[in-house]
Amino acid sequence: MPQSLFHPLPGGPLFAVAPEEAWPFLGAVLNATGCGIALLDRELRPVWVNGALAALSGMEVRAHLGRPLVDVWPKVAVSLAPLLSRALSGENVVEAPLTGVLSPASGELHLRVGLSPAHQAGVLAGVVLWLRDDTERVREETRLQERESHMRSLADVACDGHFLHENGVILDANRALAHLLGHDSPRELIGRHMVEWVAPEYRPAVMSAVARGVETPYEVMCVRRDGQRIPLEVLGKYVQWEGRQVRLAAIWDISGRKAAEERAERTEHFREQLLGVVGNDLRTPLQTIQMGTGALQRLGGMEEPQQRLVGHMAQAARRMERMIHELLDFTRARLAGGLPVRPESLMLDRLVERVLEERRQAHPGRTLLMETQGDLRGHWDETRLTQLADTLLGSVLQHSADTTPVLLKLVGAVGGVTLSIRNDSLTVPVEDHATLFEPFRRGRPASAEGLGLGLYIARQVAVAHGGRLTVESSQGGTRFVVWLPREPPGR
Repeated sequence: MPQSLFHPLPGGPLFAVAPEEAWPFLGAVLNATGCGIALLDRELRPVWVNGALAALSGMEVRAHLGRPLVDVWPKVAVSLAPLLSRALSGENVVEAPLTGVLSPASGELHLRVGLSPAHQAGVLAGVVLWLRDDTERVREETRLQERESHMRSLADVACDGHFLHENGVILDANRALAHLLGHDSPRELIGRHMVEWVAPEYRPAVMSAVARGVETPYEVMCVRRDGQRIPLEVLGKYVQWEGRQVRLAAIWDISGRKAAEERAERTEHFREQLLGVVGNDLRTPLQTIQMGTGALQRLGGMEEPQQRLVGHMAQAARRMERMIHELLDFTRARLAGGLPVRPESLMLDRLVERVLEERRQAHPGRTLLMETQGDLRGHWDETRLTQLADTLLGSVLQHSADTTPVLLKLVGAVGGVTLSIRNDSLTVPVEDHATLFEPFRRGRPASAEGLGLGLYIARQVAVAHGGRLTVESSQGGTRFVVWLPREPPGR
């Protein structure tokens, strides 16, 4: 049933604002506004409320009437009372924010409040109050702010700094960028042109990139507030900001990357110099010594002391040649990204048999055994695998008892071939396993042969073929195990 414009109270004043026949129409208008509306008497007691206000407060219409408004809504009384006083004093209160609970059923609301004094014949007759529910809008703004904060946090994590600009003039920036440029606050950047922090020689390229709307990363040299130059990488994108299209620029400090590139260039230069010195400058005089000692040995006619001396010189030259080869291999492995290999079709048992025969001649008193099993074909670098097998066999022979046999075993399987070299008298302490293949580590007991690079290079040979080299040791002996795929990587 439609409510009348006024709910009269016994002995209470009424608003004689219109003829009685106009009241239904005024009631319809007041109910159609979408706002909660109340007409208050001079004691600020509602004499009429519309359905929207009743729904907003979660109370029936008659529960509002005849009671002071601060008693009807006690939980917002502290905030509402000053606004009511201003209206009683003749002031129009427009769009005042009010947050609180009107009733337990309503929950916390975010409201906009308006109050207007009503006069009749120049005398205050009461106050008109309206309320608009802004709860959803406020919550949506809060959600937007949270999302904006989240996105800013993501941007802060994703890059070292970012800013918005329009034709180069900075509109907004984050704190990280300000600090990167040597400033205390983003406010010191806003309104200034970004080229102020661009090195002069880079300014034309930067302005060209901005004018063309380049959306691919480019590098620029920045000049900080203190004059320090730092290299930056910039990525720009068009975005919407406050209703217009502007540029968002993400900044990365690439000082570390540039320093790494410079170190790599210096390393490459050093590698070339070292390979030149070791490969050419040392080999040339060494070859002269080897040719001379060889000629003396072939010449004959020398007495026994002289023959021994020349023999020692020849042996020392061979040792030096091995050291040069080790240094070259170490340099390639460490500074050139690994040892180069030239795979070709091989039978691994034939290669290992040749290595074994050479060692038998050098160690005639040792027992060297070999077992084979399965398919031993594959594509490997013959020279490198000969080097690997000889290094491992030589290390085992050098550090094991002369009376114990050495067993070499080759096993072919579906995925590759395994070579193992075992001696039961050799023991490697567990604490040495992790460092056994490190460079410049001499074996125990120390050997005068080589530079301590043999096992390191042997492992690098296995790695260059896509394989691995490990050691297994216990009180029952030591075994080196090499696994090689039949095809090196990249074939």
